Amino acid sequence: MELSLSTPLASKLVWLDEVGSTNTYLVAAVNAEDAQNWPDFSVVATDNQVAGKGRLGRDWSAPAGASLAVSVLLRPETPAGRPLPPESLGWFGLLAGLAMARACNSVLPEGKQATIKWPNDVLIEGKKVCGVLSELVITPQGPALVVGAGVNIALAEADLPVPTATSLVLEGAHTTLDALLAAYLTEFSRITKVFVSAAGNVRSSGLLDQVTQLCDTLGKSVRVELPSGENPVGTAIGINEQGSLVVEMSNCAEPLVVSAGDVTHLRVV
Repeated sequence: MELSLSTPLASKLVWLDEVGSTNTYLVAAVNAEDAQNWPDFSVVATDNQVAGKGRLGRDWSAPAGASLAVSVLLRPETPAGRPLPPESLGWFGLLAGLAMARACNSVLPEGKQATIKWPNDVLIEGKKVCGVLSELVITPQGPALVVGAGVNIALAEADLPVPTATSLVLEGAHTTLDALLAAYLTEFSRITKVFVSAAGNVRSSGLLDQVTQLCDTLGKSVRVELPSGENPVGTAIGINEQGSLVVEMSNCAEPLVVSAGDVTHLRVV
């Protein structure tokens, strides 16, 4: 695969003609004896991921050649060379979603917009075009993150896994895999540099406002599927500095703060 636009944007870029999961491949690489050969912002990508991983252990798959799976290795440090605060690491999934939404918007036609669905999806007009999975890896060099994203580029309607999914081609976008990957890496690199320069402070970096502005979940009536098995319904009113979703409940004085769980956007009838 010729990746003339994307290759200069990564410290190391490995293209795989086929792989089970780009995240699994990269996690194994940073745990191997030659882990020092995988610097910050190393990238693994493919258009044929046959055992992709989603959140909560779900599978993610797409026909060969119709999607892009990309995983980025981050070794985030403050400007002083210290690790970022542990509580800031959970933000990288949302920041990757912000980067991918912007990359999609750079190729979508006028009138179409990609947005973020908390905590890990990118939507176009309410339909999922991309999912993000961030994994923490403890290495001898310190904590690292592998941030994976899978975006549907050229899936036909008959190939969509569920009716609530879509692809860039179905939404009228005209792009190549290399151009989209380059747009994503450009945005993600810039965003992560801003974040680490602010020592992981999402508010002072301006990134909390940027995620909030592009988050389609906010203002929606939502059902939250909590790890406890409960499914409360309320209105999403904000994202706090820890990256948790704040949900206003009609029967409670205090809002529900959701740090983990799935969210379903409910239709207002």
